[in-house]
Amino acid sequence: MNFLKLLGILLLCAIAAIGVGFYFLDQGNDDVGHKVIGLSTLFIFLIVMPLFIWTRYKNKDLSKFNFNQKNEEDEDEDWDINDKSRWN
Repeated sequence: MNFLKLLGILLLCAIAAIGVGFYFLDQGNDDVGHKVIGLSTLFIFLIVMPLFIWTRYKNKDLSKFNFNQKNEEDEDEDWDINDKSRWN
């Protein structure tokens, strides 16, 4: 089975658990309902989402997403801090 399919099944189970939690809230059992909703939300955001991000980006080149990329043209230019002509 593909790992992304397994993550999708886990996500659907967590969403179903949130639905069960709302059912418990509707039936008047507030403590159990809040615990089920909170635990399933934690499961989604602390386990499913990081595993999904890791799976999608494990073989990608992330150097293109760097903010501090310098081109050869940028290194040749010297900026004068006191030059106010470029402020207009």
